[in-house]
Amino acid sequence: MNFSLRDKSGQRWYPLLLWLLVFTGWTLQSSAQSDSLPNRLPDHPPRLSVTRLVVPSVFIGTGLYTLSDNHPFNRFRVRGEIQDHINGYRTHLDDYLAYGPSALLAGLTAAGVKGRSTPFDRAGLWLTANAIAGAVTFGLKRTTGYVRPDGSNNQSFPSGHTSFAFAGAGILDHEFGQTNVLIPIAGYAMAGSTGYLRMVNDKHWISDVLVGAGIGLLSAEAAYHVYPWVKRKLTRRRNRHALTN
Repeated sequence: MNFSLRDKSGQRWYPLLLWLLVFTGWTLQSSAQSDSLPNRLPDHPPRLSVTRLVVPSVFIGTGLYTLSDNHPFNRFRVRGEIQDHINGYRTHLDDYLAYGPSALLAGLTAAGVKGRSTPFDRAGLWLTANAIAGAVTFGLKRTTGYVRPDGSNNQSFPSGHTSFAFAGAGILDHEFGQTNVLIPIAGYAMAGSTGYLRMVNDKHWISDVLVGAGIGLLSAEAAYHVYPWVKRKLTRRRNRHALTN
């Protein structure tokens, strides 16, 4: 039996896959947000939301599934369909969109828009999320050694652009998702576009992009548990130092 990545009308549906995953994830993430975090960052980690772990897990699981070539939805097939469709088109827009969610986070903070955390804590959460995403992403790049689709090097898996974009979008969602629904939509739209354009530019397989998205979202979730612990430790150390002087 022959399978195709086209529907009955001849339309290629592979570009819609990422958007379906992204916006389904955003809907589920946002629905869990009201119960997962209080209005201000506490001294202790917030209650863990299972829903917010399911979405990135689906991203990662789907990405790993595409690594196998014994089914029609594999990274080679998707890459071939995309490259045939775009006819050699290339863009540098992904290099800028990757920082879009973080730039929006910084802009809203600078404008004084009220979010869940103080500006200081928001910066700490963003730094923590990106540090986690970077450690996991570049650790996997070094250990897996997957060759990029264009053959330029063996640092393909997972996509760093995508993981950082989704880490920023995750923090943006947490901080301003209840302020205005358009804010997380804009963040996830930029992150999803980053991942898709990485495939358009033939720099990443779909497996790299989906796993990168999952890593980014999980890093944002982890930041809300790691950062309070780090802050608490630093505060205690500073207080002890002040008492001894």
